[in-house]
Amino acid sequence: MTIVLAVLMALFYLQGLVKFGLWLVVPYSTRIKRISSYYARDQRVIGVYDTVTLLCVVAIVVLQFVSGMNAPSFVAGLLVGMNLIQIFFHRFNRPLPDDRQPPEPAPNMTMSYAIQAAPVLGWREIIVMVALSAWALYVIVAEMLLG
Repeated sequence: MTIVLAVLMALFYLQGLVKFGLWLVVPYSTRIKRISSYYARDQRVIGVYDTVTLLCVVAIVVLQFVSGMNAPSFVAGLLVGMNLIQIFFHRFNRPLPDDRQPPEPAPNMTMSYAIQAAPVLGWREIIVMVALSAWALYVIVAEMLLG
């Protein structure tokens, strides 16, 4: 199981490095056209990607438990956290009503307002984040009490 976990994490990190590398090599105009096309198709491409990524993240957590909490624990947690946040942000893809718009719609303000307007849109990711947070709190408290 440890080998499967290591391979899955390595593939995620490789994908991330390729994505960052493309930002350096592919001109902005090409990148933005590609991103715009993903959003133009009712976000189906992003939805499929996010669902597959979420399933992989859950698999990483399960494999981590099955193989024991060893050295890859930190990098697995980092990988899970980064992907959960990305997927979580993609849930807030509905236009905000006028009364919920930020005063000056900067991207980070718009996202913040969208999350506040309908946090239920990210229910899947919230469940995973809450479960992981509860487990982390349990581990911290148990280690403190048991020394």
